Amino acid sequence: MATQGLNRLQIKIFHTLSKQKELDIDTYVCKYSEQYLCKQAESLEDLTEEEGDAWITKAYIESLG
Repeated sequence: MATQGLNRLQIKIFHTLSKQKELDIDTYVCKYSEQYLCKQAESLEDLTEEEGDAWITKAYIESLG
C-alpha cells in the first residue's frame, strides 16, 4: 500500500508555519525536518500524512511553552 501525501489542511498549516519563519515552504521543510521528524526531507512532497501529523503536533506543543 502506497503512503499518502499530505492532505489540504496539513499543506495549509505548513504554509503558515513556513511563513512564520519567513521561509518558502521547501526551505522550511529542508531546514526543520531533522528537528521535527528525525529524518531529512527536501520538500513538502517528501512527507507522508502521518509525518505531517507528527510534525504539526510537535510544532503545536512547542508553541505552547
